Amino acid sequence: MGEFWKRTIFGFLFVVIVLGCIFLGGFYAVVMLAAVVGAGSAEIANLYPHEKGKSLNVIVSAMSIMLFVFLSFYSQTPDTIEARIFVLPIFFNIPLLIALFSKKHNYVDVVGSSWLSMIFVALPCGIMTMFYNETLMGTDKGWVLLIFAFLLIWVNDIFAYLTGISIGRHKLFPRISPKKTIEGSIGGAVFTMLFAYFINRFVLNVFFFDNDNYMTDIQVLFLALGVVVFGTLGDLTESMIKRHAGVKDSGHIIPGHGGILDRFDATFMAMPFVFIYLLLI
Repeated sequence: MGEFWKRTIFGFLFVVIVLGCIFLGGFYAVVMLAAVVGAGSAEIANLYPHEKGKSLNVIVSAMSIMLFVFLSFYSQTPDTIEARIFVLPIFFNIPLLIALFSKKHNYVDVVGSSWLSMIFVALPCGIMTMFYNETLMGTDKGWVLLIFAFLLIWVNDIFAYLTGISIGRHKLFPRISPKKTIEGSIGGAVFTMLFAYFINRFVLNVFFFDNDNYMTDIQVLFLALGVVVFGTLGDLTESMIKRHAGVKDSGHIIPGHGGILDRFDATFMAMPFVFIYLLLI
């Protein structure tokens, strides 16, 4: 199978699985996101330059999944949000205790990779489960907004790439990602904002929100712009981690596309912004 067809087929399957689980919600969404947390955290542990080995992968994945399960379990009870905030430090202290009593791993390996995976992977995935909370979101169509956010992220990725390879000349962040260009980022932003505008006006407000204007035109344009900015920052963050580890891809779990971090890097940083933005408007 050629590289093009491999990327196309597995890319299509990836989109179908992600959007299908979000649409089905409940158990399916939680299992899908838990798998993302487990695999993504293991990739971070494997990329960590000081330590290679399955035992650290297990520790880091277990810590991240525990945090994700905690967040997803309480995602439907907004009245306990204060309690969740005060409990969070406990999760970040556990890696310190593991490092304290571990004879095999030093504290830099355990604490560094655990904190990175919990902050960069587990917390964003936990936040995604909160889109299903009707009280927080002000609608029972949170799954629609979650799918919309994923589409914005993917549209930005696609058109930033296409614009970059077509007319890209000036490097955006050569120290971290030599292939990203300013022209590509601008192209991605323009197409993402246009996509957001038309989908909001002719799909969301017509078929899902009964012309109630859940988001105005200006609000959805700022949402799209925020997705572009934070999605790009997420992409650059993952590139920084990979460059420090000296690898091209974070893993090989998705044939033709690399690892979980390679596919969700923009999502991990863009989704918290989307969630907070929707709460504020």
